[in-house]
Amino acid sequence: MVSLIATQGSLFDLQTVLDYGQSIINVAQELAKSLMEQRAISTKTIQSQMNRQFHGTAAEGAWLWKDAYEAVEVAAILYLRHLGLPTNPLEKLQLLESLCPTHTRRSEEQLQLQQFSTPLALAYLVSLAGQITTDDLALEPSAGTGILAQFAKLQGASLMLNEISSDRSKILRRLFPGVPLFSVNGEQINDYLAGKTQPSVVLMNPPFSASPKINSRNPDAAPRHINSALQRLCDRGRLVTISANWFSPNNLAWRDTFIKMQEKATVVLSVGINGKVYSKHGTHIDTRLTVIDKVPAADPQEIPCISDTVELAELATLIEQLAPRPVWERITPTAQTAVSKAIRLSSVKPKSQSAPVTQTLSQFIDIVPLDYEVIDWAATEGLKDTLYETYRPQ
Repeated sequence: MVSLIATQGSLFDLQTVLDYGQSIINVAQELAKSLMEQRAISTKTIQSQMNRQFHGTAAEGAWLWKDAYEAVEVAAILYLRHLGLPTNPLEKLQLLESLCPTHTRRSEEQLQLQQFSTPLALAYLVSLAGQITTDDLALEPSAGTGILAQFAKLQGASLMLNEISSDRSKILRRLFPGVPLFSVNGEQINDYLAGKTQPSVVLMNPPFSASPKINSRNPDAAPRHINSALQRLCDRGRLVTISANWFSPNNLAWRDTFIKMQEKATVVLSVGINGKVYSKHGTHIDTRLTVIDKVPAADPQEIPCISDTVELAELATLIEQLAPRPVWERITPTAQTAVSKAIRLSSVKPKSQSAPVTQTLSQFIDIVPLDYEVIDWAATEGLKDTLYETYRPQ
């Protein structure tokens, strides 16, 4: 039992004495038992397990309902890990989600960063659209609790993850030990990732109109996330994204954005999704699935797009009718290409101690010796009466 320190009548901050990520995993393991037995997860069960793991109640401020919903999502991931992808996956995943509680309470962070995780059945269809194989390296730039990543893993892909939320990053480190994990703004994911390491598949559900440290609505957020991930994607790789339904090639406000995108990539499917798929997440917003291959379009002006919103069954049929994705090239001495499954990234050093990331680089390309000259340090002549000082390395 963790001892709590009382200071001036209030409890010591629980986050400083608890391993948040492990606590969420512990709750999820208990909740997963209900899913295994095909029983609905009750509010009473959630509260009991959260109170136990966080040593206090929500009313006392020990945990938020957002934390509880994260635990429910992780429980579904653990269920999938235990039983694998079920037969009739679309039907079974919708049934699984019906056993989970509806999200009815939001935290300030969730609203600010638009943290709406992907429903299970939709996440499965996103991975299906990716046509993932065991040779793929899949990037999820806004990983959340790792639902899209888990479906990519079920298809045999290697993973690399990014999540800007500190709490969710703590969960991911526990849930995907040894997987490279970054904690940067996904709008600049291409700038942050090191070297020439490139995924062959990107599965993403970025914020629709929210950016870190920007209080007002930012409709450019989703396009920036998608564009940066597309830059990071290897040539002939595939990107599958969920966005707001308004981010459509048929929307005149975004038409030029898609035309510009098609100079280096090809939209192979763009279709709206009926908002009821998000009902368990406490919203009914219509969304859109867009599938993009990183191959220049034959005609940038020609962009396939279905304006109407469809149900999940119809979406599954459209995805099954997709042509095979391009064959992405592997690393060669003369081509900028994707990363083989053996390659791992060194991740951003976390603030808290976590499992070490194993680095096994199969091969390097474009290595150039660094030429430099050692110079003696010399004191400067002092500050000059100018706006900028001349820079000189010491």
